[in-house]
Amino acid sequence: MKLFDTKRLHYNKYLYKLVIPNQCAGYFRTEFQKDSSLSYTRKKLDIAHTHHDKSKNNISIPYVNQKYTISIPVEHYYDAIMIYRHLKNKEDYMVRCHRGELTIYSNDRTFVVKLSNKLKHPGIQFYEPNPENINLLTSEKNVILVNSQPKYEYKCTLGKKLGTSALIRWIDANPHLAKIGDTARENVLAETWVKGYYFYVRDKKTLLIAQMIIGDNLQRVERLVYPDK
Repeated sequence: MKLFDTKRLHYNKYLYKLVIPNQCAGYFRTEFQKDSSLSYTRKKLDIAHTHHDKSKNNISIPYVNQKYTISIPVEHYYDAIMIYRHLKNKEDYMVRCHRGELTIYSNDRTFVVKLSNKLKHPGIQFYEPNPENINLLTSEKNVILVNSQPKYEYKCTLGKKLGTSALIRWIDANPHLAKIGDTARENVLAETWVKGYYFYVRDKKTLLIAQMIIGDNLQRVERLVYPDK
């Protein structure tokens, strides 16, 4: 298992994150569940079980009106069963599924560690904060921990409106107050869609100036914090 340091709360709520490579990840999609009992997950695992041949390393499951089959490694199937058993009676957690990976978010470290120790896949990733920084992460929202004293205190992520070229002209004229990456700069200057691009500003006073320039086109503002060692 690979270990990583949590530098910010996941989804502004969770301290711990477990990333599990698994071709059964889609079985756990929240939008497919009829209730909190993971009924859709159980249904998909039952279907896989009916096609499971213990003499083979993969399970071939019919797909799209029996015209195609999906091949799932047996170890992924067994890990999915273990994940299901751990999640079905758990309440405060969140899952995300993307391209053969299941990500589980939780504030219960014991639960996450216990689950990870039961899984067989060698590529699992576990994110957790330094215990000394937990209070810092949970006492204030939208905080990012950094490894050195930041020159720019705030990270500003742009929203779903078009870019404002005036922002770039201001940053170019005041590099001591703000900075922005090349790709973000090009898109903001072209006044095209800029959602997800970000820039940095020096302090709270500078943040107010930036907000005056771009109006309400800010998706998120995060404060960069260097933990006092």
